[in-house]
Amino acid sequence: MELWIPFAFGGLVGAAAGILVARFRAAARRGTKAAAARSAPPPPPPRVAPAPEVKRVALDEGSANVLNALNNRLAAIGALADLLHGSPLDPERARALMMLHGEVRRAAEITQHFLELAEHPIGAAEPSDASVVLNGVLAERDVTFRELGVKLSRAIPHDLPMVACPMAQLTEMFTRLLDFSLRRLRDSQPPRELRIVVSDSGPSLTIALSDTGAPLSVEAEQRLVSPFRFTQGGGGEIEFALARALAQSSGGTLRLRPRSEGSAEVVVTLPKSVLSPLAQTTAATPTLPKLRILVVDDDAVNRQAMRLLLEREGHEVVAVENGLEAVERLGPASEGFDAVVTDLQMPRLGGRALFEQLVDERPQLARRFVFVTGDRARDETRRFLEECGQPAVLKPYDLGDLITAIGKVTKRK
Repeated sequence: MELWIPFAFGGLVGAAAGILVARFRAAARRGTKAAAARSAPPPPPPRVAPAPEVKRVALDEGSANVLNALNNRLAAIGALADLLHGSPLDPERARALMMLHGEVRRAAEITQHFLELAEHPIGAAEPSDASVVLNGVLAERDVTFRELGVKLSRAIPHDLPMVACPMAQLTEMFTRLLDFSLRRLRDSQPPRELRIVVSDSGPSLTIALSDTGAPLSVEAEQRLVSPFRFTQGGGGEIEFALARALAQSSGGTLRLRPRSEGSAEVVVTLPKSVLSPLAQTTAATPTLPKLRILVVDDDAVNRQAMRLLLEREGHEVVAVENGLEAVERLGPASEGFDAVVTDLQMPRLGGRALFEQLVDERPQLARRFVFVTGDRARDETRRFLEECGQPAVLKPYDLGDLITAIGKVTKRK
């Protein structure tokens, strides 16, 4: 009995000590967690998905050289046309010159859009107004509609965005689709109706054409969606196939959509243009005070035409054919030129090497450089023009753009 009391007392003391130790450890853990929470860095902000990288079409060396050569020839033709513009000519020759000038500008726009396509694979083809083109094609088929007694129903908004498809290509595609519908309507009994609905849907424009021709059989649908696979034709397969190829070449689609009454409608989707519509008017050439300008270009016709154009604007011009001759003209300490207009790709010493040499030796003169080039298809050329800080004009150039660029660098004195 006497031993039981000490053992019981010891057990109680041990239990109390265990409870105190447990509470102390729990408090210590809470304190550690709180301290860790106070010392821990704040949670990182939510990650923002990076903007999608612009993919560029890679041109091989041969393709870039061809494009550069084409731009050089267009620049020469355009400059010569500019020189002749305003000359006293008889009405017929004056009209021919005006047409030549317009064709050169359109050719220049084609090469420009080709380069923009390299930066924007989708939606960068030449922009066109789908409503204008579609209404124009419908007007051309107006006589046929009347002869067949076709009732035309159309829902074509006038404020549609531009689509990325050249006008000639878009016209050809709509013409083929209308011919496909008219073929079906000609073989059907009255009443005949053609319905066209154009809608703006997200990144694309949708054009739906449906007619009251005979319902399409399964075999007919197979022939349409698998052109040239079957020997029996004559049901519009060629028109349908060509229209679909034209749509797909611009990044669009063309498909048959079944309708409840057993017929079908053709649905075209075309990507919206990411480019601005082509300017319809030419801005007036800005005027500058008389300047002394050095022109550097290895192409003799381009060099001579640019010299004559700038002289006609009242400037004093010295023209040389490569960078080494430019160095001689500039002299070791000469500051006599207000601007240096140079091509990039030249033998012996190119425009880029000339500029980089002067950046180290005579930075003030380097700030007066204007680059005129047809070689923006290469990534290295694009990077240099973006990073050098000097204005660049793409061949074939517009005289107003060239004068504007020269004006920018002459203000840096």
